Amino acid sequence: MRSRPDVELRMSRTAHPGDVILVELVLRSRAPTPVDAIELHLEGMQVARVDERVLVPPHFLSLIARVAGQTTLPEGEQRYRASFALPADAPCSYLGTRAEIRYGITLSVAIPWWLDVQESYEVLVTPRPATRPPRAPVAGTTARGDSPFVEVSLDDQVFAPGDEISGAVALGNVAGRNVRGVEISLVGVERLLGAEPSAPGRATEAHRFTAFRRADSRDEGRELPFRFRIPRGVAPSFDAGWVALVWGLEVRVELARSDGIVHTTPLVLGVFDRPPVPSAMRRQIGSGRWRAVWSAVGARHGLSLDPLELRLAGAIAGCAAAVWIDAGSSSSGALVGELRWPSWGLGLEVGLKRFLLALSSEDDGGFGRRYRVRGRDPGQVRAVIAGPLRRALLAFDDVRLDDEHVVVRSRTPGHDQPWLGAFLEHLAALAAEICAASARIPPPTPMTGMRPAWERFAEELHGRLEVGRMRIRDAQLDGATFHIDTCFERGPHPERSELTLVLEPPLDAALDPDDPEQLRAASPGAREVIRDLRARTRALRIAPHAIVVTVPAPIEDPATVRALLGTQLHLAALLRGARAAGPYR
Repeated sequence: MRSRPDVELRMSRTAHPGDVILVELVLRSRAPTPVDAIELHLEGMQVARVDERVLVPPHFLSLIARVAGQTTLPEGEQRYRASFALPADAPCSYLGTRAEIRYGITLSVAIPWWLDVQESYEVLVTPRPATRPPRAPVAGTTARGDSPFVEVSLDDQVFAPGDEISGAVALGNVAGRNVRGVEISLVGVERLLGAEPSAPGRATEAHRFTAFRRADSRDEGRELPFRFRIPRGVAPSFDAGWVALVWGLEVRVELARSDGIVHTTPLVLGVFDRPPVPSAMRRQIGSGRWRAVWSAVGARHGLSLDPLELRLAGAIAGCAAAVWIDAGSSSSGALVGELRWPSWGLGLEVGLKRFLLALSSEDDGGFGRRYRVRGRDPGQVRAVIAGPLRRALLAFDDVRLDDEHVVVRSRTPGHDQPWLGAFLEHLAALAAEICAASARIPPPTPMTGMRPAWERFAEELHGRLEVGRMRIRDAQLDGATFHIDTCFERGPHPERSELTLVLEPPLDAALDPDDPEQLRAASPGAREVIRDLRARTRALRIAPHAIVVTVPAPIEDPATVRALLGTQLHLAALLRGARAAGPYR
C-alpha cells in the first residue's frame, strides 16, 4: 500500500554568493509508492513593507532540480543528489525592518491519489570574506559660518561586525551655550528603490546603536576621543538593487534651547579575511592654529609639543616639566602643569584644605588659610615653604605638592594665548622657586651641626648627599656601592641608621643570622664575621642583593662607620667563597 515517505535533506545551512549548494535527499518508504515527480526548488525571495502594506515582488532567483520523474519508490531507503549554483552577484540573506531577503529550498514529492510531500528548508547566504583594505582615516565637519559646529575624525571608514571604531569629536563656536552632551550612534538605513513600480524610493532607519560622551562648552576645540564597539550580529552593507543597507556613524551634539548639531560619516561594514591591522592614525581635528600656538609658546620655555597630543614636555629651571589640558575632572578645560625634581626627603604634603574658612591670614596672600602643609620636621618645612615659593604657588587655582613633584591647575581657557602664555610664565616662576628651595633645604633639626661631616664623607666616597633626610646614595668603597640612610618614623628625630652594601653579583639566597641551620651551612670565617657584626650593630639582614646593618641614629660623622663598611665587604667576600664551595658536602 502506498504511503508518504519520510524525508531527510542534507546540505550546508550557509553558503556564499557564487557557491554551489550540494543537496542530498534521503527518502524512506514503508511500502512501494508510485510518484509522478521529485523536485527540489531553490528560491530567492524578497519582501518589502511600505505604508503598512507587505509587498512580495517576483522571486529574484528560481532554480529547479528534478531528481526523479514518474517512478515507484521501493520499500526502504532511496537517495538522490542535486546541486544549485548561486550567482556570484546573489544578494545575501537579510532580515530588516522594512525589507527581507530570504533563500529556501522546497522539496516536492508528487504522489498520485495521495497527499503530496511538501517540505521547506531555509538557506543562509552570507558574504564571502573579502580582502580587508588598508586603513583610510577620515575627518569631516559641519562648519558653516559662525554657527555651532562639530568635527569628527575616525581611524577608518571600513569595518567588520565586532570591530572597534576609534575616533574623536571636537566642538566649535559653542562658547556660552549649554552643551548637554554628545550622542554617538551607529545607524543603519534601508533604502527601498522600487519595491513596486509606482512606489518612489524611500529611506528608513532600520538599526541604531548608541553610546554617550560627556561634553560641555569648555570642551570647545578639544579632541574628545571615543571608542565604539560594533555589535557582532549586525548585517553588512549591501546593495541588492531594489533594496540597499547603508551604514553611518552619527554624532549628535545636544544644545539647550537650540537645534542639535548632527554629523554623519558614511561607513562600509563588510566581512573580511583578517582582523584590522594597526596603521595610520586618525587625523587630528580641532584647531591646527592652537597646536601652532602651543608649539611656539612652549619653545620659549624649552618645552616641546607632543606629536600626537596637545601636551608640552621638557625641562624648566632643572625640573622635568609637562603641561596639558585636564579633560577628565569636574574642572574640565583647566590647564595642568607638573614639575618633578630629585626628592627633598621631608615627608612633605601640600594640598587644598577641605573647608576654606573666610578668615584673614598674615601669610602671603592667605596661603595658610587656603592650603594644608604637612611635613616630618617643622623647621625644615618652614625653611622650604618660604614666602617666594608660597607666592609662586598662589598663582594657581589648585596645588598638590610633595617631596618630588607638584601638580598645579588653573581654571582658564587652555588652547590659545594669552592664557597658555600666562600659565607657562607662572610655571617657570614656580620652577625657579623649586630650584631655590632645593638649595636651602637644611638637615633635620637634630642633625643641624652634622652637615659638614656628611658632606666631606659623601665627597670622599663620590656619593650623593640628600640633605633633607641626611642620606648618602651610591657611595663607592673598594669597588662596591653603599647607601647610608637616616631613618625616621614620626617627627624630626631619627629612629635608626642603616648601612646598605649592594651585592653585585647577588648571593644565591638570603641568609638568616638567627637560623642555626643556615649559619652552620656558612664557612667558619663567615660565622665569625656575622657574630662580630651582630655584636656591633642593632640588626643584621643578609638578602641576595644587599647586606644591611642597623646602627643607632643619628650618625654624627659617617666616617666613623667606615670600619663597619669594610666588615660588610669582608662578609660578602666570605659568603661568596662559601657559595663557591657549596653548602652541602
